[in-house]
Amino acid sequence: MNRASLIEALPGDFYLTLVDVGSAGGLNRRWNSYRSILSSVLFDPREPAAIGSFGRGATKVYPVALGDKDGEAELFLTGLPNMSSFLRPDPTVFARYGKKEADAAITSTETVPLVRLDELARRDGFAVHALKVDTQGSELMVLNGAAQALKSTLLAEVEVSFFQRYVDQPRFADIEAFMVGQGFDLIDLLQLKRYRADNSLGLRNAAVPEGEKSGRVAYGNAIFLRREEHILSGSNADGGLGLLRSIVALVAYGKADIAAQLLDRCGDSLGLEQATKMQRALRSLPISDRKPNLIRRLLGKPR
Repeated sequence: MNRASLIEALPGDFYLTLVDVGSAGGLNRRWNSYRSILSSVLFDPREPAAIGSFGRGATKVYPVALGDKDGEAELFLTGLPNMSSFLRPDPTVFARYGKKEADAAITSTETVPLVRLDELARRDGFAVHALKVDTQGSELMVLNGAAQALKSTLLAEVEVSFFQRYVDQPRFADIEAFMVGQGFDLIDLLQLKRYRADNSLGLRNAAVPEGEKSGRVAYGNAIFLRREEHILSGSNADGGLGLLRSIVALVAYGKADIAAQLLDRCGDSLGLEQATKMQRALRSLPISDRKPNLIRRLLGKPR
C-alpha cells in the first residue's frame, strides 16, 4: 500500500493522537508507516516511570493502568502473563479448554496505580483521535473512565469477549451497546480467537468444511467508527481535520473503501485543493489481487 503518498497529501502540521491502553510490546505494526504523523500515548503499568513527550512523531508512556476511577487496583497475575487482569479468571470456565486452565491460573497479585483516561487527558491537555483498548476483561471499565475522551475519538479498537472468561466480565454485546450509545458503529471484528474444547476423545482438529474452524469463538478485536454525521459536524468545525484523521485511521485498518466514501460525502469540509490531494492519494492505493478460494481452485491457481 502506497502510504507515503497519503502522508504527503496531508497538511504539514497534521498529526493523529493514538492512545494504546495495554500497550505491552508497543504499537501494532499496522501503524509503523504512520509513526512520523502520530502522537502516540501508551499505557503499561509495568513500566518503571513516565517517559517521552506529546507531539507529531513523539511517544508518551504512562506507567499506570486505566479504569473507571482514580486510585489503586489489584491486578491478578497469571501463568501466562498476557492473561493477567483486574478481573479474577474463572477457573471453572478455563478448565474446559485444555491448557488454558494453567495459563489463567493466578500466580500472585499486585497493587497498581489506576487512573481515568479523562483525568489524564484533561490534566495533560491531549485529545484522543484513535483508541485501542486491550486489558483482558476490564475494557468496559476503561471506556467508562473515558466518556469525555471518546467525544474526540474517531476510531476505536476494543478487545471483546464472547463469553465470560473472567468473573463478572462484560461481553461483546455490553461493549457494543456502550459504544453505540457513545455515537459509534461496529465496522469489523478482527483476530478472532477460539478455544478448543477439552474432551475424553482428544479431538481438536477434526475435518471441517473449508473456511470453518473447530473450537468456540472466545475473543477478538471489535473496530468501531464514529458515525458519519458526527465526523462531518466535527470536520466543519475544525476545517476538516476530523475527516483527515478518520481517513488515515481507516486506511491503517485496511478500510480504504470506507475512507473513500467518507471523502465523497464529507469532502466539502476540506476545501477543493485538499480534497483533490486526498482523492489522488486514495486512488494511488494498490488494489488487492486476492481472489476467493473457490475462484482460485476453478482457475487452477495455488492458494
